[in-house]
Amino acid sequence: MSLASSTKPIDSNLSSLVAQIEQQNPGLSVLAARQFRCANRQTPLEVTISEPRKFNVLEEFILRACIEFEPPPTLKELADLLGLDEVFVKTTATTLVSLDILEVSGMGKIAIAPGGKDFCDLGAVSKSQIQSIYAISDPLNQTLTFKLDPLRAENIDLPDLADLILLEHKIGDLANLSITEIQPLIENSGLGIHIPADGKLVTKCDVIGDDVNIWQSISIFVLFDAIENQTTIQVRQEKQILETASNLLNELQAQAKISLNDFSKGTENVVVQEAEIIATPQKKKQASKQKPKKTELRKK
Repeated sequence: MSLASSTKPIDSNLSSLVAQIEQQNPGLSVLAARQFRCANRQTPLEVTISEPRKFNVLEEFILRACIEFEPPPTLKELADLLGLDEVFVKTTATTLVSLDILEVSGMGKIAIAPGGKDFCDLGAVSKSQIQSIYAISDPLNQTLTFKLDPLRAENIDLPDLADLILLEHKIGDLANLSITEIQPLIENSGLGIHIPADGKLVTKCDVIGDDVNIWQSISIFVLFDAIENQTTIQVRQEKQILETASNLLNELQAQAKISLNDFSKGTENVVVQEAEIIATPQKKKQASKQKPKKTELRKK
């Protein structure tokens, strides 16, 4: 015996899913099923991405001339040697100077800049670009991910889960993280902007705007297992079970920081009463299976 489905705290648009859960799981009863909204925190960021670039033919020739010619030639001498316009050679040299690889004197003489020899040995130089990305912190699933495009902010007309539960973000303030802490998080998000194996690195990360709440809808089910005589909380997004979120709410319930009746739409103790009603026949059934002990009569 149990309460009629109409008296259970079950949101109408979850009724079909509740029926499916109970049909597929004999011995499992849904005591409550409610929808809530939960806020993810979206933070706009600006990252600097550094990646190697191979020298072009003229850049490599200028640098080799600095190393192999004695004394090193001037830019004009190089232009005459190559049969190129001196302006073209000067433009390429200016690029190398801006990268701190080459030095050019007032007379046009060239020399490898301090530290430039390492780039010459690699045959490549590091180039940088600025990229906007967005950090998404999910307090319910305890994740921090990164996206190239922002999530769309929209209003969801549902009760706020934060009114029942204190949800804390895994990382309170991104500005407090070092670049070495941020790099693996960006790499694991699969954006393709931090790939150490290819020499492509995020070398700087700055917060450039205010946080924005991005609402998501979730469903919370209070389940009673008559076989195990156990009540648990399950969190879903559509039909997908959110394991981390479910574990979090069950842990909070075990610590008495939340109550099962928090999900009963204000009907006092209805969830606990329903669990007791379902459990009673099961206990009687188990008791009836216990055979009375036989008493042996001893012969005198």
